[in-house]
Amino acid sequence: MAEARGAEIYNQLFAQEGLSESESFYRWSLQKLEPRPGATLLDVACGQGGLLRAAAEAGLRAFGLDFSRQALELARQAAPQAQLVLAEGEALPYRDKSFDYVTCLGSLEHFADPWREATEIRRVLKPEGLAAIFLPNGYYLADLLWHVLRKGRGPHHRQLVERFAAAHEWADFLTMMGLQVLKIYRYNFCWPRSKRDWQWYRRYPRKLLNLLLGVITPFHLSYSFLYVCKVGEVTLSLNERLPLLLRRPVARRTP
Repeated sequence: MAEARGAEIYNQLFAQEGLSESESFYRWSLQKLEPRPGATLLDVACGQGGLLRAAAEAGLRAFGLDFSRQALELARQAAPQAQLVLAEGEALPYRDKSFDYVTCLGSLEHFADPWREATEIRRVLKPEGLAAIFLPNGYYLADLLWHVLRKGRGPHHRQLVERFAAAHEWADFLTMMGLQVLKIYRYNFCWPRSKRDWQWYRRYPRKLLNLLLGVITPFHLSYSFLYVCKVGEVTLSLNERLPLLLRRPVARRTP
C-alpha cells in the first residue's frame, strides 16, 4: 500500500514538473565510469531517462527501472533504445551479476529501504563491474548559508523520504553494504554545454548561483558526491559509526 501511494505521488511529480538534472550532469556521471561501448548498464530509478540517453549515445546497452509509470513514459521518449521495466528498486528483477555498470543518481537516499537497495545494486553488478551512486551532502555550503543560518532548518529536496550525510558517512554506508568505494567526486553543478543545459538552467535559474558558488566551495561542503564503487566485502561493523538515519536496523539479515 505504501509503495503504491509513493508511486502515485511520483507519477504526479513527473506529470506536473518533472525531476531531472542537466544534460551535462548525466554525461559527467557516465564519464566517471569510463564505460566501454557495447557493455550493459542499468540505471536504477531512471526517472525521465537522462542518464539512459547519455548511455545510449555512448554505445552502451542501456536498461532502466523505475516504479513510476509516468517517469518511464518520459524515459521512453528520451531513450527509445533502452529496455525499461516498471519495478521497485529494492527488488531488482534481474539475475545476479547481470550488469557491467549500475547507476543510481540522486535516488538511494529517497528509498524507504536504502540498505536493501544497496544490496540489490551489489547483487546485480558483475564482479569486475562498476557502480556510480550520487548522494546529497548534509553540509552543502549554500544550504548552510541559506537554510541553516537564515532559518535554522536543514536542507530538503521536497520528497517523501530524505536522507543527508557527509561525504565519508555516505562512503562508510556504501562500504558497509558491500560496495567498495574507489573514488569520490564532488559535484557543484556543470557548466552549460548544450541547448538542453541552457533550457534546464532557465527553468532553475537559482542553480546558476549555485554553479558560481561552486568555484569557491571546499570539497566537503560541496552540493553532492558521486561514488564510483565495485563489489566488496560486507562490513557490518561500520554500522555503529554511521549517523542514525543511515544505520542498518539490527533485525535485518546479512546480504
